[in-house]
Amino acid sequence: MKQLMVTLLVIVMVVIGFGNYLYINPIGPTLVPIARLIHDSPDGKTIAEGFSIEFWKTVDQALALVISGKADFALLPVTIGAKLAAEGVPIKLAAVSMWGGFYFVSRNEPIEGVEDLLGKAVYTLHAPGQTADVILRGVLEKLGYEVNKDIRIVYVAGPEALQLFAAGKADILLLPEPFASLAQAKVKGSIKSMSIDELWRILSPGNGPIPSSGIFVRKDVDPTVVDLFLLLYKQSLTLSLQDLELTASIVSEAMGGFPVPILKKSFSGIDYEFKAASEIKDEVVSYLETLRELDESLVGDLNFDEFFYEK
Repeated sequence: MKQLMVTLLVIVMVVIGFGNYLYINPIGPTLVPIARLIHDSPDGKTIAEGFSIEFWKTVDQALALVISGKADFALLPVTIGAKLAAEGVPIKLAAVSMWGGFYFVSRNEPIEGVEDLLGKAVYTLHAPGQTADVILRGVLEKLGYEVNKDIRIVYVAGPEALQLFAAGKADILLLPEPFASLAQAKVKGSIKSMSIDELWRILSPGNGPIPSSGIFVRKDVDPTVVDLFLLLYKQSLTLSLQDLELTASIVSEAMGGFPVPILKKSFSGIDYEFKAASEIKDEVVSYLETLRELDESLVGDLNFDEFFYEK
């Protein structure tokens, strides 16, 4: 706590002269790194003097805030931020804080490889084009299988996926945490097994985990402000991981009462690690180039020389 307060005081002293900056963050497991900031906020909206926070529930909400320029900092899926940058939205990737996090959940038998999916339906989120979907499709193509012939992929919303699974109408889910752990807890005999990272290693051998979510910054934000915000975020992540009970309680409340025990269990299924863009440039480029080879529309014509924030 003392470390965070020192940082807050520095930011108050420095940023107050620059104006007010808006940071947007989705509701969900991405709240873990900023749990301590939420906890210490006097009104739930102010991170520190000069910084405010707003939570988004849908990608459309986030896009509107980023494209309009209202959001100065945004936590986004790396693929979405990359596509926005490719389309000319003036943002840069400043850091990645979440890695991996998608898992297969099945009934009775674990999913240990693609062979366990043959002849079955995999229920995953929303629509074609999300990261887990693209990676699954890419692996199937690489191994010589056809979607909707060898394996069927069905797109549903998160709550619907859980309802179908509980009702016995879906046997295999591909979900992000903490929903994978929730499905496992709610349905007797279900098993959380293979992560999407294992499929990723088939597509891109030798690479590390998937850079799932990153901090994007408007290009015209003063570098001093950017560096201070990143320091604040990094310290909050460190403190949040030191007290998982408190963090789970904070995230649960923000998610409308999501079960605390399941949240705590799910934390180990996501790699929360802050890495500045300058540290992981090669990893992110390799990730996005591999996805672009699978689906050009997912990333677009991105100029990597302009994509990363560097001091």
